[in-house]
Amino acid sequence: MSTLFSHPSREKYLKEHLNSIRNHITELSNKNYLDIYQVQSLDFIMMFLPVEPAYLVAIKEDPEIWNYAYDRRILLISPTNLLAALKMITSLWRQEHQNKNALEIARQSGDLLDKFYALLSDLNDLGNRLKLTQKSYDDAINKLSEGKGNLIRRAQRIEELGAKTKKKLPDNFESRAGD
Repeated sequence: MSTLFSHPSREKYLKEHLNSIRNHITELSNKNYLDIYQVQSLDFIMMFLPVEPAYLVAIKEDPEIWNYAYDRRILLISPTNLLAALKMITSLWRQEHQNKNALEIARQSGDLLDKFYALLSDLNDLGNRLKLTQKSYDDAINKLSEGKGNLIRRAQRIEELGAKTKKKLPDNFESRAGD
């Protein structure tokens, strides 16, 4: 220990102070706060020493105490560095939140693209079915209106022969009857 404390009782109190800090570090480490399920936290616990001179004396008299704490995932914080540490943590949490948002945006974008591509596929299928339906319609109309003795021409002939009807052949079929 340094010569700062030459009086025997001061040496005793310094030793108690350093032991108290180390014991508190060990106790915090043993509580496993960082392993609590579903608690999102940083990888370290902050141990605040509210009296700056007590912090400085501990660091000066036991240079390994900071590493002792750090190895147990505990950061020793004093009034001087508390605000800086809290601002850094706020910044890290903000960045973590933004990263989570970016991941969620990417996930939702993927889902949106999947839905969009599925819709395009459905529209292609629908277009193909509409083409098939149109072809079937055209084939059916051609069967009615093409060739010798087609049904439309036969209907016109029966009407010309004097059959009485209540309805008239639609205009668009008049030109299709052929001869």
